[in-house]
Amino acid sequence: METVLSQCIDDIEPQLTRHGYDIRALCTQFDAKPPEIRQLMRGTLNPQRSTELVEEMRAAGLPL
Repeated sequence: METVLSQCIDDIEPQLTRHGYDIRALCTQFDAKPPEIRQLMRGTLNPQRSTELVEEMRAAGLPL
């Protein structure tokens, strides 16, 4: 089973992609720049901005 499924299937990027949100859509909806969204997905965005974006996404009903 592990050879078939990705280890990161439940990470933030795959979850959002399955629900139809790509980087461009997230940037438009949450007034963010593409590098910010990429850093958020990699876990390298500064904690304050990361918390702000995640709270906005949860308030909008995204499955995080």
